[in-house]
Amino acid sequence: MRQTIKARYHGGVLQPLEPLALTDDAEVQVTIDTELALGADEILRRAAQVYHGLSADEITQVESIALDRQHFFREPAA
Repeated sequence: MRQTIKARYHGGVLQPLEPLALTDDAEVQVTIDTELALGADEILRRAAQVYHGLSADEITQVESIALDRQHFFREPAA
């Protein structure tokens, strides 16, 4: 069975933040992922900071490069 949960590490112990479907003394394999998925609010907050500190000309240049698809794909060899 595979179950993904959130947990907190404190005082040398990994503490589940929700109930586990396990019997007492069950052995499990644990994979640690410290990069939690971002929520929509955090994604929008980060996106709003993309151009922070750039001039209008720099923003125009960045957007021009990003929208020019030839910079993203190699042309097939002729």
